[in-house]
Amino acid sequence: MSDSLKRIQDLPPKRLMLLALDLQSRLEELERRRNEPIAIVGIGCHLPGAEYGPEDFWRLLELGRCAISEVPKDRWDMAAYYDPNVDAPGRMASKWGGFLSHIDQFDAPFFSIAGREANSIDPQHRMLLEVCWEALEHAGHSPRKFSGTATGVFV
Repeated sequence: MSDSLKRIQDLPPKRLMLLALDLQSRLEELERRRNEPIAIVGIGCHLPGAEYGPEDFWRLLELGRCAISEVPKDRWDMAAYYDPNVDAPGRMASKWGGFLSHIDQFDAPFFSIAGREANSIDPQHRMLLEVCWEALEHAGHSPRKFSGTATGVFV
């Protein structure tokens, strides 16, 4: 006989009932979690090597392609920052990274944002707007129909 079973057999009836209620509660919680429906309504993403949404990402995975590349020439002057010596102060020891393309092509008028305002918006915020729009479209919704409604996007 196991030690656990022996300890249970020695419990008074009230303690056994409390233990049974506790175990029942835990079991119901596990069952609820296991059967709780989850819905992924839409997805949007911009990733290195797969900038045009989830289909592009799956294609990248299917083909086994690597999205790591040398720093694009239009980003910064690698010669000014690169040094293979990892201890060189103020320098980078790698020329490689995961870079997004088309980050300079934010369509401000599409989002009803003035060009001047768009220039002051954090590039990550601009990308978030694009990806949220993409996720709503992917879900089969016209994002414009939510204008003026009590709808939120949570990231």
